[in-house]
Amino acid sequence: MIAFQRADQRVPDHGTLPPPCTWDYAPRWLKEDGFYACQSDKDLALCTCANQHTTRLVLTTHAVSADGTVTPSYVCPCQGCTFHEWVQLVGWDPNHVYEVGNSP
Repeated sequence: MIAFQRADQRVPDHGTLPPPCTWDYAPRWLKEDGFYACQSDKDLALCTCANQHTTRLVLTTHAVSADGTVTPSYVCPCQGCTFHEWVQLVGWDPNHVYEVGNSP
């Protein structure tokens, strides 16, 4: 099992990539009509695999236990990426309250 450490996943906006094997809680975005953008209400976390692809960890595919263990195993969805591992999100809080903002 690979331990993913918590780190800012939005750093591409600042010209750098997130460190490999990191995660952070996903922000959830509301559109003007009150519906969530891109089904972001189902986003659990943003994860960056060992190959530095940052993608969404989504409730419809994965679950995260109280200790941060992700099930099923995490497969990077980026085309050509071979990252496929059992992952634990270190510092995961099952009672986390998600940030909700207006769609950018």
